Amino acid sequence: MRYPLSPWHGLLTGLAVLHLLLSAAGALHVPLLKATDAVTPWVQGYAQWTGASSGFSFFAPGVSPATRVSFELEGASGERLRDDFQYDSSAVNVRMHSMLLRFMLPDSRDALAQAWAAAMFGRHPEARKVTVRVEALRLPSMEAHRGGGQPEWTDAYRAVFERRIPTPSSAQAVTP
Repeated sequence: MRYPLSPWHGLLTGLAVLHLLLSAAGALHVPLLKATDAVTPWVQGYAQWTGASSGFSFFAPGVSPATRVSFELEGASGERLRDDFQYDSSAVNVRMHSMLLRFMLPDSRDALAQAWAAAMFGRHPEARKVTVRVEALRLPSMEAHRGGGQPEWTDAYRAVFERRIPTPSSAQAVTP
């Protein structure tokens, strides 16, 4: 016995096929369609939201490296403190990880490092210097792994920021 498809079932099937096409195009790095300016943001937004545009880079050989950020702070008397910028809230930690993923884009590195340093100065008002350190986990090739090669953390970015301490000559006079 054959059952006719309802319009609702046909719509859902069509959307599933469209999603699979977007995912396949993302994995193959092929632009699927030349959309108009009005449609392009919607298609890009959908692809980002669902992961269809991820390119599936978590499969070999194009595995993107894991990254981590840490901060070394130095106080006025030379004492050192390490802060990994972790919070009790998992939602905030997810946002931090999201920023770290964006950090690997060259255009955002310096601005993001400056913002992180400012946040560290806010978290640690006694600090005079902050070193922002971003490390990437480098994975060995399969041949190197078979030969005993191990993953290792390497510096991907390092910058030192110093707190500006206002001097009496740089202070602005306020008159009533």
